[in-house]
Amino acid sequence: NKKSEAQPLRILYIITSLAEYNSGRRHTEKGSDRLQETLIPVVREGVMSLLSFGYHVDVFLICHWTVQPDRLALIREALHRNDVGLEYWDNATPLGYKLEKGPGNEKYVREITRALARQHRFVMKDKLMDYDFFAAFEDDMMITGHHVHQHLLVAGELARLKAIAPDVPTDVPLTTATTTRNQLERRYHGQLTKKQLSRMMPGLIRVEVLLDEEHFPAQNNTGPIPIDLDFDGYDETVEAHPEYCCHLQNATSAASPSSRRPMQPSSDKLLIWETAIIALGIHKMPDESSRLLDWVLLQRGPNNAPSTDIIGDYYSGRHGEFGTDHRRPNPVKGMYLNNQGGWMASRDQIWDWHTSACPGGFLPPYDAPHYQLDGKDLRNVEYWSGGLQLFTNQHACQLQRIIPLNDPHAFSKHLIYHTANNKQRQLTNKRELRFSKVNTLLGQLNAVRKKAEQELKKEQQQQQKKKEQKG
Repeated sequence: NKKSEAQPLRILYIITSLAEYNSGRRHTEKGSDRLQETLIPVVREGVMSLLSFGYHVDVFLICHWTVQPDRLALIREALHRNDVGLEYWDNATPLGYKLEKGPGNEKYVREITRALARQHRFVMKDKLMDYDFFAAFEDDMMITGHHVHQHLLVAGELARLKAIAPDVPTDVPLTTATTTRNQLERRYHGQLTKKQLSRMMPGLIRVEVLLDEEHFPAQNNTGPIPIDLDFDGYDETVEAHPEYCCHLQNATSAASPSSRRPMQPSSDKLLIWETAIIALGIHKMPDESSRLLDWVLLQRGPNNAPSTDIIGDYYSGRHGEFGTDHRRPNPVKGMYLNNQGGWMASRDQIWDWHTSACPGGFLPPYDAPHYQLDGKDLRNVEYWSGGLQLFTNQHACQLQRIIPLNDPHAFSKHLIYHTANNKQRQLTNKRELRFSKVNTLLGQLNAVRKKAEQELKKEQQQQQKKKEQKG
């Protein structure tokens, strides 16, 4: 992943846009200019950040709507760099038969708007050898150079660990006559095989910035897991760092009066709504790991993996913290699944997914039996553009997303800004269940990590004592 100064990392930044103007759905302002208030400022912010890291960036827009010359000129003017390429594919929504139930839906061909989200894969396949790195996101998701740099660091460390990992574990047998799936799922430390490490990838968590805490606050009851922001290596408590995901330039902030994006929100204003401590667990990476990947969060998604593929975790409710009758939420339960609003990967990662990890391949063509109707079946937008294909199990790749936990700086570089800031208003009836501040989750994960470390230390001492007794 290292590129010389003479040959910077070549990134293709792909944005998919369903609407030129907001429809008023999902608490957006009907008729507001989405192109000028959201897409242009967000893409410009992302491109400028990527360029500041020394990367070469080209932009590719995929639009449901027709890109008129005057609107294209606005986009080109916003990028205001001759070295940033710009291509577009308008009216890109594929045609097909509507499969949802309804009178006459099966009788005529129409635009399948949910399948617009898969079109970026055709662009990637066409340009796979032209770029080193690809980022494909919805038009209101802001990526920065910090995200790409952190992805490369984590992916590089995973590749290093894979190169020295065993094919089968030598510390504990992966499967024995008495080993149960539950035991494997609870095995939160020890060796990882090459196959297990090949399933790991850097993850992302979407965040918004709280705009009106009086009327749209985060949850009041944060649950039984304590919030501990005292991290090793720091003299005082440390919070998440919003500058990596959510600090904006003035033009971007002022572009959308309806969303009122603050320029430099504080850490306490960052909100998550797509996961919670009640569903999450952590894993201690192998001893050969660097500090970057010492303890990591395992995001939800993988389910019913073969026993040789299972990557166990230390669940936050391992000892009944959520009650004796509590059962851990299903790995694919939507409210904890972390739809990312997009994904990023190197060319090598994409090729590995296409040729080995993903049933039916990751890139087109989309053929049976894993795809139906050329991929225009009932798979939703999140399957394609939200990344669900990568980390779920139904005709999907079963990859395990990870986020480093030892350092709040590293953790914060896996937070990605949903600049529409509309979920905090759209999902108010689920506030206590779903709306958590980032610092709350970060502190809870740190508390779980410390508890797991204590248990691991005690376990290792007991094992050492047994060895001494045998000796």
